[in-house]
Amino acid sequence: MSDSDIYDAVIVGGRCAGATLAAQLARGGWQVVMVDRDQLGSDTLSTHLMFPNTLARLEELGVLARLRRDHELRPVLFRMSLLGREFGGAFTPVAGYDRCMAIRRPALDRALAEQAIAAGAHARYGEQVKSLIGAGSEADPVAGVVLDGGEQIRARWVFGADGRASTVARSLGLEKVNVLAGDMSMLISYWHGLPATDYATLATAADCGVSWMPCEDGADLLITFGPSDHTRGNAVTRERAHMHCLRSFSAMIDFERIEGAERIGQIQAAPETMLRGFYKQAAGPGWALVGDAGHFKHPGSAQGISDAIEQAIHLARELTTGDYEPASYARWRDERAAGFYEWSFSFGRLAREDTTGPIADGVKADPDATQDFLDTFTRQVHPADALNGQRLEAWFGAQRVSQ
Repeated sequence: MSDSDIYDAVIVGGRCAGATLAAQLARGGWQVVMVDRDQLGSDTLSTHLMFPNTLARLEELGVLARLRRDHELRPVLFRMSLLGREFGGAFTPVAGYDRCMAIRRPALDRALAEQAIAAGAHARYGEQVKSLIGAGSEADPVAGVVLDGGEQIRARWVFGADGRASTVARSLGLEKVNVLAGDMSMLISYWHGLPATDYATLATAADCGVSWMPCEDGADLLITFGPSDHTRGNAVTRERAHMHCLRSFSAMIDFERIEGAERIGQIQAAPETMLRGFYKQAAGPGWALVGDAGHFKHPGSAQGISDAIEQAIHLARELTTGDYEPASYARWRDERAAGFYEWSFSFGRLAREDTTGPIADGVKADPDATQDFLDTFTRQVHPADALNGQRLEAWFGAQRVSQ
């Protein structure tokens, strides 16, 4: 296309949500361009973990085949250790997948982008969108974007897939609603040389917690989480806090092995303020939001990548079949998130014996409850069903009897 042509869609953001949307629209015959301020294959903060439903979707999209071709992938079981109560295992299979997998974003985002480009989408990485053409109202629909250098790219649609600090959402003046907050912050590091493990693990104590995620190509992700002051200070104090928390979980991962491993890059910080959830208006005249741009949940439940991909696929299907209406997309997004949004923040708060303990005891003691709890991560079971009133009454009743 020439610079004077009008695209069917400009997608601001070329990662999980944007690249998936671009691929699906291009396959539907749309002329699409992705614009992303970061270079292709650059890193971004993420928990990286994907569950069987998302792996099955990546297989369907052809992305998992690309990843297998270029990387050594590490599917693993999933376990939790909540205040010393450990449970876990395999998920109920989704299209043959019963393991989870962590793939770092440079690898995952590149594979998604390559799939979109192969489908016919245009890509402009390393370029910043400055503003929108049009106010996004009925009288003045969004009709394109303006880049930092002043270049205009005109399109029938503009889609914001540019993350929780979305330029598209900000340009439209969209407010956050239904804001939720946890009480903990995270420190994140990557390593080579840690011992092999068959599990992705989430472990919590009263004052801190650890996630250990085996990633592709022999790397491992270690996340520590603690109170809001866990991420405060400079690089030295953050490293001290990170290593102190890891040391307290030496029964899970030998701290001497961590000390003998090679850390990849610097420790990254995600303060509590960065982890607060919200909804924003999903769509309007000439525009729509996908992924974290329109709805951000707590990353402790590792649902962000899955939600971004599913929203992109759903939106593209509505647009290419002619069934799209802004209200219907918004309703679908919000109904799909109901309950799972609030549930994500149960992973955004530090564990307490009086609240977490009875649930952990109950889940561990009941194999059906264990499986249901695992399958909330794949959306095969709703959190309200896994932790239904009958179970909670029994579990907390047992706690009262024991006191």
